[in-house]
Amino acid sequence: MRMITRVIASLSLASALGASVLGQPPAGGVFGGGGIMGRGGMDPAMLLMNKSVQEELKISEEDARAIIQKYNDETSSLLVKVLEDKGKKDQAVRLNQIRIQQMGFRAFADDKVASALKLTNDQKNEIKEIAEDLRKEVDAMRKDAGMDFSKMRDIMRKSSALQKDAVAKVNEMFNSDQKKAWKELVGTPFEMKMEFGGGRPGGKRPPSDN
Repeated sequence: MRMITRVIASLSLASALGASVLGQPPAGGVFGGGGIMGRGGMDPAMLLMNKSVQEELKISEEDARAIIQKYNDETSSLLVKVLEDKGKKDQAVRLNQIRIQQMGFRAFADDKVASALKLTNDQKNEIKEIAEDLRKEVDAMRKDAGMDFSKMRDIMRKSSALQKDAVAKVNEMFNSDQKKAWKELVGTPFEMKMEFGGGRPGGKRPPSDN
């Protein structure tokens, strides 16, 4: 699914541009880090967002974003496993459903998702075509935005809407069994609020004024 990977890179850039404006974690970062500073310093994903770090490591911006995305996805998968190991199976299932919801269109590039849906070769080809159309639209928005922060916000809103439309198009090609499998994968709709707080484990909250 190379084409979907290219779309992920484009959408990740749009998300990261918005993150720099709104103070949110990059590319699905709610599960990827929970903040800029880790217990041992700056989050590695945030380091890779830095242009000078990319130059020092001799990796392209696109490669950096692909690495960040994989880092975020693997971190979220690890959280699910930790919950399962602690006997919280229901919570692990729900967390994974939320993760897939937040992945949006790129969920179809996940091997486990594709396997659960039993995607046919024809369906995979159709998804590639939808991915290419989505990539073109997002790339066009990126070029138009340049360094205009207000347009970067619009990119986030519009790319999110485009992803939802793309997911809906894919759902239209599903048979009844695939629709049932997809419903089980994503569960009931969840609206995530961008609220981060409480500190990291092992840290201390600042004293309250009350």
